Amino acid sequence: MDNISDILAKIGLSLQESKVYLALLELQEAQTGLLCRTSEIASSNIYRILDSLMAKGLVSYRVQNNIKVFMAAPPDVLNELFLEKQKNLEQERKQVSELVSNLKRRSVDNEPYSNYKYFEGIPSIKSMWCEINSSMSEKSVVKVHTAKMESYAGLVGFYNEHHKARVKNKVKEQIIFPEEDTELAKKRKDKHTEIKFMNLDNDAEWGVLDDLFFIQYVTSKVPRAFLIKDKIFAKTFEQVFDKLWQSENS
Repeated sequence: MDNISDILAKIGLSLQESKVYLALLELQEAQTGLLCRTSEIASSNIYRILDSLMAKGLVSYRVQNNIKVFMAAPPDVLNELFLEKQKNLEQERKQVSELVSNLKRRSVDNEPYSNYKYFEGIPSIKSMWCEINSSMSEKSVVKVHTAKMESYAGLVGFYNEHHKARVKNKVKEQIIFPEEDTELAKKRKDKHTEIKFMNLDNDAEWGVLDDLFFIQYVTSKVPRAFLIKDKIFAKTFEQVFDKLWQSENS
């Protein structure tokens, strides 16, 4: 029952709706008294649930001796509900995509010369990277100074999505990896990516992209990150990165 209810929930049925529908399938047809006993639903709730199931096309009724007798629709109707949910989700996806595009096109009046954002927790850090990704262009060069392997291991899967988006948009990247992580470096290698190695023991990763400077660490109980939009900060750390990149030890 639990597994079936979980699947029915994916197409929009509540637990109580699932119980009533499955009970009706078993009974074939029933008045509310028998249906309440079989489904273990209180009589005070049964009509509300039946109305909802009828609206979904899963229940119908006939009147016999002035009493309603309810019947379950064939299980095939569940396929139609699922297809309808897919259509609604696709429409919602298009609406969200259109909204994102419209919001990106909005001009910003009096944008500050410098601003910063603080991110706390893994979902929040992923949000930061979405913002970084949206700032990339073909003229950009992302420069990233990573940390020791265990400092970013938990985000490798998410970083894969970042790199796919970057390569698709033909954005170049220079990455400094720890010496012990040659395997991941091989997977990152492509015509848009340059890689160098250093002996790294730091927990925080940082990097620059145009006028953005970002720094983060995920090794503590509370992962934290900062995203700073400031030309001077970005230029300064880009110079630091370039010196490391050109050093003999890299």
